[in-house]
Amino acid sequence: MKRSLKAVAAITVLATISALAACSTGGGASSEETLTVWTFKQSEVEALEAVGEAWGAENDMKVKVSVYTPDDAYATKIQSAAKAGTLPDVLSVHSQGEDWKLAQAGIIKDLSENFDEDWQTQFLPGIVEAAALTQTQIDNSGDDPTTTLKDLKAGNFYSIPFLAGTPGVVFARKSLLEAAGVDSSTPPKTWEEWVESMTATVEKDAATGGLVTGLSVPETGLFWLYRPMAYAYLGKDAFYGRDSVDQTPAWDSAESVETLKLYDQLSPLWAPGVLSLGIDQADQAFADGSAAWDVGGTFTLSSLTTFGVDASDISVFPVPPSAEGEIKSIAYPASPLISGAVTNTSKHQDEAISFLKYLTSVEGAALFASTALDLPATAIPESELSDPLLKQLVSVIATTTGDESFAPNDFSAQPAGTVLHDASVLLTNLPAKTDDPDGLGTAMTELYTAAWAAIK
Repeated sequence: MKRSLKAVAAITVLATISALAACSTGGGASSEETLTVWTFKQSEVEALEAVGEAWGAENDMKVKVSVYTPDDAYATKIQSAAKAGTLPDVLSVHSQGEDWKLAQAGIIKDLSENFDEDWQTQFLPGIVEAAALTQTQIDNSGDDPTTTLKDLKAGNFYSIPFLAGTPGVVFARKSLLEAAGVDSSTPPKTWEEWVESMTATVEKDAATGGLVTGLSVPETGLFWLYRPMAYAYLGKDAFYGRDSVDQTPAWDSAESVETLKLYDQLSPLWAPGVLSLGIDQADQAFADGSAAWDVGGTFTLSSLTTFGVDASDISVFPVPPSAEGEIKSIAYPASPLISGAVTNTSKHQDEAISFLKYLTSVEGAALFASTALDLPATAIPESELSDPLLKQLVSVIATTTGDESFAPNDFSAQPAGTVLHDASVLLTNLPAKTDDPDGLGTAMTELYTAAWAAIK
């Protein structure tokens, strides 16, 4: 796995400033005018304000950042503001999904003409390709008004990624590992080695040696743990084929059930009460020493820092592949996670695009990353990062793409509807010990068969 971003070509600050000068204040804004930005992440606010202050100084304009949480409240706020005509200029949105739905609803602007080749060269490998809507995604969205993307165009961009990363990142407490006789200096290379290490910490102290993630949000188990493990075990073609209309192999096939058995190996290793923990609560439990292992993503660092985790006591590594699987060394390239979109009702669309250009420049992305302690979608040199844990996370990200690279946000093979949520809920039956891998394989097969039948 590629361990560094050093090989990524960086755009010089001088070039970025020149580009900004060429596109700034296109609408002739005055110092009395304000660019409004909405986000759904509290941890983004300070970083967006810092970027806004720097951009505003160059463009004679103020930037006001507002936050609405949680996600459901944010979605409701956007819908009500769209009806009332009170949308902001820029919306922070989930990449590869929420942006397309808002574009289909006519709320945000198609940015394809603005997102030119020069701008695209600034991003990490694979980010731009992942951000473009594909014909398969349109076809699989069906005709249901709540899911369809039929009015959008394949290959177009409806938002600009500014925050990237990957799920499938494991945080480990070195002190708890060493107390159990586990070598904390060498991360496990296989799923089996990881299970063996977790077994040792649990046997040492079941109260503090277990694994946590926010399992009260069922998607965390599916997206952050099971999917990357299953991708490596099945290989790319079988992984996507299982979810497709052909369901080849089926979820209840021998190889698919084996992935569920591997996931079930975690059932005795979860920390007490993990099924009731939300994402923040799981991070809090890990930070205060109530768990030796925490699974999240690159985005987890900002939460752990907020909870006061001792950085010197933490090691970071990706969810490892099974030694028995098709892919022996899985790579985790960055995927777009959060993007900026420009509303169709904005009176400052040129300025909004200029702001997004600065946010995704080397200068702006480094400022955002150092303030938010999160990974930008822009390729920036490690020298621009000051936090040691942030540098560890950068080392997890692969800078190449290929069949061994897991793309966490690629749901193009999935049927439209709620199948991913429903599958997430079913998967929690293993840690809840209310089903076994064979029974779960049958239930998953029935779920996907019904989902595909519904959109034919």
